[in-house]
Amino acid sequence: MSRLTGHLFCGALLVSAFCVTPVLWTQEGAKKETKQVEDLFKKVDLKSQDEKKVFGQKSDQAAEAVVARYLEAIGGKDVLALVKDRMAKFRNIKYSATGETEAVIALYLKRGHKYREEWEIKGFKIKDAPLAFTQVYNGQLQEGWVKMLGTVSPLEGRTLSVFVWDKQVDDFFLHWKEDGYGLKMIGQGLVDDDAADIVEVSDFTGRQKIRYFFSKKTALLLKKEWFDTSGKQTVKKEQFYKLYRPIKFKDKSNHALKFPLKVEIHVDGDLDTQRQYTDIQYNQNLKDALFAKPEGIPFTGGIDGTKKNPQLPTATKAGPAPPVGVHAGRGRSRGKKEGSKTRGKNPRKPTTGAKVVPAKPAPPKPATKTP
Repeated sequence: MSRLTGHLFCGALLVSAFCVTPVLWTQEGAKKETKQVEDLFKKVDLKSQDEKKVFGQKSDQAAEAVVARYLEAIGGKDVLALVKDRMAKFRNIKYSATGETEAVIALYLKRGHKYREEWEIKGFKIKDAPLAFTQVYNGQLQEGWVKMLGTVSPLEGRTLSVFVWDKQVDDFFLHWKEDGYGLKMIGQGLVDDDAADIVEVSDFTGRQKIRYFFSKKTALLLKKEWFDTSGKQTVKKEQFYKLYRPIKFKDKSNHALKFPLKVEIHVDGDLDTQRQYTDIQYNQNLKDALFAKPEGIPFTGGIDGTKKNPQLPTATKAGPAPPVGVHAGRGRSRGKKEGSKTRGKNPRKPTTGAKVVPAKPAPPKPATKTP
């Protein structure tokens, strides 16, 4: 999880914690509440020398040792700190009951929370053009955008949160402590018959917890698992890391970092997504212009970037005027008899299809005799 996401998540929790329910405090209640806040940061058992307080969370030395071995196994903390940018190209295959959906993705990361992701969905077209879009976030400007079909719209809300989540140019465990997370050694387990140490990572509230499985043999990260509560139902997710290979830096420094070229995501035990990396590059000097606002027409509502007002179809024949009174009575009282008049129609105009009978002329008056 990126440092930016960690800060946003912590801030959102703090705001919600103080804004959920308004409370009227008495002087005694205020003292009690203050004590509860103090107890939050005193709940760690400091009698054990193997534990240290980290933002109210405990972090034991056994867990820190496992993480330190992992960082050393992929290349070392000093080399990770030298990463300025990273580019990754990969195939993302999504499995479902109806088949597979493949996307080709290019991801660009640069220090300063600058992210760019270019997607192309295979097998789909819109207006004879490939279904493709680009998402960009510029941490320096604190703005994000989405470009699709030549139009550009803001990237914000939950879409932005999902986009920046789990994106770091180096490695999450390089700065877990600065980001306010705690580590706890859970025990040992197996990942594909490979013995592993299990470390649980939790945020400062203790609500968000993710378990990481590190190989006892190689010290590399094999899997992480967590419970996703963002949907209608809580599901268990597992992310497996495979095929680690050393990737040399492009800046001719001769440094290298190990990177997993294959990632699998399982949901409730079933394979959901597979990611296969085809190209990884470190420190290729990505330009800032790559993370600027994409060029395009501002999105105003339509799929093609135009805002079209809906128009009613042209009527072939004008109908009667709509009723304007209560219960379509044109304002007349329903208690009065309306005779044979039809509401909403002209009583003098014959109904379509009715037979018109001409009125008989009145008989002439008899002539009067003159006396």
